This record gives sequence, structure tokens and C-alpha cells, in this order.
Amino acid sequence: MHLRAGRPEGGRTGMRHGGSRLTHHIYVCPLCQRGLTFRSAEGDPSAGVLSCEGDHSFPVSEGLPLFVEDEGYSASFGFQWQVHRATQLDSSTRMPLTCDRFFKGTRWPDRMEGETILEAGCGSGRFTEILASTGAEICSFDYSRAAEVTASRFRHANLRVCQASIYRMPYRPGSFDRVFCYGVLQHCPDVKGAFFSLARMVRPGGHLAVDVYDRRLLWIHSRYRVRWLTRRMSKERLYRWCRKLVPLYMKIVPPLHPWNLLVLPLKDYRGVLPGLSREQEIEWSILDTFDFLSPRFDTPQSMRTMRAWCEEAGLSAIELSRGGNGIEVRARRPVAGQG
Repeated sequence: MHLRAGRPEGGRTGMRHGGSRLTHHIYVCPLCQRGLTFRSAEGDPSAGVLSCEGDHSFPVSEGLPLFVEDEGYSASFGFQWQVHRATQLDSSTRMPLTCDRFFKGTRWPDRMEGETILEAGCGSGRFTEILASTGAEICSFDYSRAAEVTASRFRHANLRVCQASIYRMPYRPGSFDRVFCYGVLQHCPDVKGAFFSLARMVRPGGHLAVDVYDRRLLWIHSRYRVRWLTRRMSKERLYRWCRKLVPLYMKIVPPLHPWNLLVLPLKDYRGVLPGLSREQEIEWSILDTFDFLSPRFDTPQSMRTMRAWCEEAGLSAIELSRGGNGIEVRARRPVAGQG
């Protein structure tokens, strides 16, 4: 079976992937961009090897293609999304928190049948389940083991998940109608390189929506005064501390969000997201405290920088706003001959 990137055509054939079949056109070798052939393991069509003519090969486990050997710098995220598999999912909270943030930030329509969308950094699938509900064909990946969480939880026929690097994605450039990436760029070792990798995936006339932490908070948020220590701690030890200290803080200190972050690097969701139960507020607070203390990289950007990168990448219709986690960027890849 040959796999190549492109827009959906014809029926689905190939190995089982979650609840759907991998279509024959989705992936290419991330190292040489050649097409891939799948050889299934004897007696198990969901496992095997993807290989190209350039002698590169990649294992497939339980229908999940693995285009990286390990999690690298993203290991803390693999850990947190294994622990908090459902914490932030709308289907778990029964509230449209992620849905509202997604459509407010991207300004995309809620129905996108016939389009192909790339999601970079799926995590536990918080935005994946929103994307899959639009009717578009979704290709999603994560550098960490979180890809396993999303692939096992969501079994939509229009969703394909793999584990891959944002710097070497297993897709052909210019093959997606829309590219989406929230909560990822600031945690990449080369933020500009990651941004340009995403921009190259947008076809002419297509849309890009990304976000990044706001550089204005660099010297304000107290986490930047302790990350020299916390990012060096084992993720297990740091999580144990978050699990102990966050509930204790929420028990003895009144709600002060966001001003408490000027002094203490502890997230406190009390009263921030109306509708969450007290237990949910605690879980969200533990998760996001670990999330901003543990990553190996945390590099905010400015609006001026993000606009300059969009222009350098040849994008148009550039819109930037502050919201969500910092700066939200919307742009388009112009069609040849159009501005």
C-alpha cells in the first residue's frame, strides 16, 4: 500500500488506525518526502512498518505511525496528557470551553466538509474532538506520547493521528486547506523554525491559525523566576509537588487570579471558568501549574515578531490579537497572482 500526502480522493484502504482506515494518500517519509509502503505484521493489520524507497522505515503500533524514536524535549507533555487524559475535554466537562476558545480564536466556520486540516500538537485531544466535529478530514500529530492518548480515545472516520516532529512532518508541503496549532510553538526549541514548518503546509488560498505566549509577560509571570529549577526536576517529582501544593494553596488562600501569579507560580481556576465543579477547578489548576513549570522550553514572542514571521513566510490577510494563552495569529497563503 502506498501512502502520499494530498486531498481526499476515492475510498479508504489500508491498515486500521483507531476506528478508521489509513487512507492511501496521507503520509510521506518525513526524511526524504518519498512515498511510503506499509507492511503489516503477521496476524495483526494494525501493526507493522512504513518504509520508503530511500531505506527509511517507521514502526506502526496499534494503528499509530511512529515517525520519531522518542519524545525528546516534549516528554513532560507526554506525561501530563497520560495523567490528565480527559481533564480539559468538552466531552468530559460537559461545557463548551474548548469549543468556544477554538472558534473565537480561529474565526473558522463550524462546518468544513471537503477540507483537509492539519493539527500540530494534539495533546490529549482537547481541540482534536472539536476539529473532528466539523466534518473536515483531520490529520493530527504530537511529538510526545500524547499521540497515543488521542489515537486511542477518538475513533472518528475523518481523523488520522501519528507521532511526529513539527520540524519533520510526514506530509507534503502545501497539502492542507487549514493548519491549526495552539499551545505548542513556545515550547519548541526553535520557535521560528516550527512556525515556518507549519506555514509551509498551507496550500495556496488556505488558512493558518496558531498561538504563542505573549512576550510582555516574560518578566511579570513568577514562573520565569523558578523555571531554572522546575524544568530540571524529574517530571514525576514535580508533578507530586504540584499535586500537593496546589490544593493546599486553594484551601488556605482566597481566589486572587491572576494577581497571585505575580508572586506564586500556582494556577488557580477558582471562579475563572464558571460551571466547573470544585474538583474540576483543582484538577485544571494542578494540570496548568505543571504545564507551565515543567516544559524544557518556554519562549514567548511579541506581536511585532509574529507579524514579521508571517510576512517573511509569504502569508497575507494577517490578523493578530491577544487572547487565549497569549497572542493568536490568523493568516492565509495567497493564491498565485493575488495579494
